[in-house]
Amino acid sequence: MNTTPDEVLLALWLDDELQGEELAKVESWALTQPDQIAAREEIRAWRKTMATALPAVEEPPYPDFFNSRITKEIRAMQATPEPSAPAARPSFWRWLFPATAFAGMALAFWVGTKTHSTGGSNLAKGGDESSSPVWYTPEQGVDAQWVKGTGASTVILLNGVSAIPDSMDFTETAMIQQPKESDSTAGAGTPGATKISR
Repeated sequence: MNTTPDEVLLALWLDDELQGEELAKVESWALTQPDQIAAREEIRAWRKTMATALPAVEEPPYPDFFNSRITKEIRAMQATPEPSAPAARPSFWRWLFPATAFAGMALAFWVGTKTHSTGGSNLAKGGDESSSPVWYTPEQGVDAQWVKGTGASTVILLNGVSAIPDSMDFTETAMIQQPKESDSTAGAGTPGATKISR
């Protein structure tokens, strides 16, 4: 029964490098594979062409010069001893960097625990949506009003803030939601008011 040889055996067979039992197995398989036999004959013919076109040995130009330079460099390397590594001394910086990094992480953790409970919305503190909102006025002269919308929406009316121009593009920084009927009527009666909904 003929079995197909693996790629390594086939490559060795094509290069005429198989011997013994492996050669016999691949030869018996190759009797039914005329394309593989043709490939091996093509490789053999290419090898003969290359052998006739290229000399077997070619001397480099000025071999004495190159050999003398190589010998000189070898002697120079053998004559000079390699410098010994300096003795390792305990360094001040070796323990300062890890200690500084640890102190910085501890300080950041401590600051994080102190600022955790100072800000945030009522929802973050465990309150529900019906609790009173946190008011924020960004600058002096701005009046903010909070209006509870339908469902989970909240509208904040800011009087004294210039309107955002229609030409401003928020497509890369914010998600655009489809307009709802409640959004279109929420600030209709307040002139100069800008509405923000969530």
